[in-house]
Amino acid sequence: MSAEVFAHNPRTLLHIAPYLRQKSIPPAEIFARAGVSPSTLLDANGWVPRELCFQLGHEVCVATGDRFLGADIGRRFPLADLGPWGQAVIGASTLRQACETAAKGIGLLQQGTNLTLRIGRRHAVLEFSFAGRSSVYPRLQFFGSLAVLRSVALLAGVPGAVGACFTRPHQRDDQRLEETFGADLRFGCKSDGIVIDREILDTLLCSSSIESNGIDPLEMPAALRDIVRMRLPYGGVTVDNIARQLAISTRTLQRRLRDWGFSFEEVVDDIRRSEAIRKVLSGAEAGKEIAFMLGYSDQAHFIRAFRRWTGMTPSAYRLQVSQAS
Repeated sequence: MSAEVFAHNPRTLLHIAPYLRQKSIPPAEIFARAGVSPSTLLDANGWVPRELCFQLGHEVCVATGDRFLGADIGRRFPLADLGPWGQAVIGASTLRQACETAAKGIGLLQQGTNLTLRIGRRHAVLEFSFAGRSSVYPRLQFFGSLAVLRSVALLAGVPGAVGACFTRPHQRDDQRLEETFGADLRFGCKSDGIVIDREILDTLLCSSSIESNGIDPLEMPAALRDIVRMRLPYGGVTVDNIARQLAISTRTLQRRLRDWGFSFEEVVDDIRRSEAIRKVLSGAEAGKEIAFMLGYSDQAHFIRAFRRWTGMTPSAYRLQVSQAS
């Protein structure tokens, strides 16, 4: 698999902002430091480049000073929030089928990730690894991914039959890992993964016991983006008006935005930015037309905004991109 396709589904990042907020750390500052924009994070059909994900994880670890926060975030991540992958895993008949489904469909969540169910005489291991190399050590994503995979194993309802193995040697502060992965921790192993007693693999699962509100966490962001795009030429893009279009209360919309780590103004500005860049590069519309479609009173205001986003005028930006390609 080539490096160009190493990317993560934005669903895998949605629980970072609420966790940071619990730690009294402004999520928007961390996202900005890592170069993650609202449109990148809230695009249900998009992919976030893996290096960007790993950089975000690094910034979060630096800001919190917590080496194992990925495990804390991952264990709180409902499988139902992971889109089609999570729904398919939850709907499995047995634990074996859930693990096989998780491995088969891992590409729906992470492109460039290896996940294999290996079954031995006494134990099965859901082996996990990132393909290729990265300039940033993916500590947050590594522990977070393993914690989510442990949630898959816990569908059988037998925590004592589930452990974890790590390729790295044991370190002094590894007792923190017991909070997420249990007491059965093995170090210096041939692979990283979740260890499962073989005898529980054929345990029948009851998917109805899994708590889920049935709402895709990226469904509302997608609707929000579409409504804002549609309303930009007409003005009145306020949190009250957009909430009314979404058929929810203003307070609910503001709470969701806080959970995602962005303000309403930041989301709208980023939608304008991404739309402006797309329209400028297409060359199908004149500057005045783009300014109108994005809700600016005149072309001068649009050019000032574009310069703030990119550091150059629209024409200079289009020229630079065309020369680079």
